[in-house]
Amino acid sequence: MQENTPAAVAAGTPEQLSGRGESAPQTRCAVSAQTGAPMGELLSAHDDPAAAGRGEGVLGPDQSARWLGIRRRELDFLVEAGLVTPSGRTLAGAPRFSVATLTAAALQPLEWEQARAADSRRPSPWRELAGPAGERAALVESTCEQLRADGVDAWVRFSRAADRWTLDWEPRQDGGPDRAAVTELLPTRLLRAVDARRLVLLGPVGQTLHWAHRMLQPGAACVLDVETTGLGPDDRVLEVAVVDAHDGAVLIDTLVHPGAGVRIAAAARAVHGITDSMVAQAEPWERILPRVLNAIGDRTVLAYNSRFDERMTVGHARAVGADPGRLRLADSWDCLMRRRSTWLRTTSRRRLGGHHRALGDAHAALDVLRTLRTRPPHTVSA
Repeated sequence: MQENTPAAVAAGTPEQLSGRGESAPQTRCAVSAQTGAPMGELLSAHDDPAAAGRGEGVLGPDQSARWLGIRRRELDFLVEAGLVTPSGRTLAGAPRFSVATLTAAALQPLEWEQARAADSRRPSPWRELAGPAGERAALVESTCEQLRADGVDAWVRFSRAADRWTLDWEPRQDGGPDRAAVTELLPTRLLRAVDARRLVLLGPVGQTLHWAHRMLQPGAACVLDVETTGLGPDDRVLEVAVVDAHDGAVLIDTLVHPGAGVRIAAAARAVHGITDSMVAQAEPWERILPRVLNAIGDRTVLAYNSRFDERMTVGHARAVGADPGRLRLADSWDCLMRRRSTWLRTTSRRRLGGHHRALGDAHAALDVLRTLRTRPPHTVSA
């Protein structure tokens, strides 16, 4: 008796396949069944051999593409066309596909060999499997207009290289709408396009706007800046300022004694203007640090070039045997300079443009955060 597993059904015999007129997909499925690669992926994903035999396993998108013997790009077009539908999602929202669904797709009378042989640098032969590309574009534009009609500043961008639309929008004062709310506005084809990576709801720029909105809420974040004796690994904190990201209230603003025998480098003094005599009577870092940690609380610590501020605050603490507390945790920090580059769609580092004293730079960094909540100029003509 012939084995009745999904791989076997998809493979079939040459005579059966010829009779169905589906010579392309089964060849790959037969090879897959012989090599055991898909079944191995299936078992690793499902850990249930019996369920695998019944076609109840689930695979991620890349695994599913390999199971079908096609590129991920072609799998995405099957998804957009509704020929492969998700059977579930990961906690991060990524689609998962059942082997039974993939088996059914493999039996579709499509140009499988043509799709597999297509040059990845050229448009896929399945590009319009779900319908004309212009139809998708019109639906995206219509959704954008619907958001605008509801008072949401929304815009779209199309990447020809990726054949992908990105729909971004500025958050309202209440922070909405979120992805889930916008998803409810989408027609079926665009819902499939999201799973197919042909439509992105909130790209990097849009995500930055919504992140900035969250950081500006009461109790969410604070902005920290330090001035130091120099830029080296053994340099010390000379001044620290922390302001509340919500209302700009000053939580800490103080000079810091760098320690006995520690001198301020001439190059650093030329930048911030702090002299050895100015910090001679200041309290040392081991006394200031607990106040800083208390002011920060459980807020996200924002800084312009946060790697520098993290390295200096934690390094100075360890040098004097003090506990840096949450400052030593990478996920306690976020970098406004990096977020600003994302907002501007550039890889270059932009200077803060502050006054090179801790409080002035903290306020300048807060101004950057407030700007990141707004639609960037480069999208206005989009």
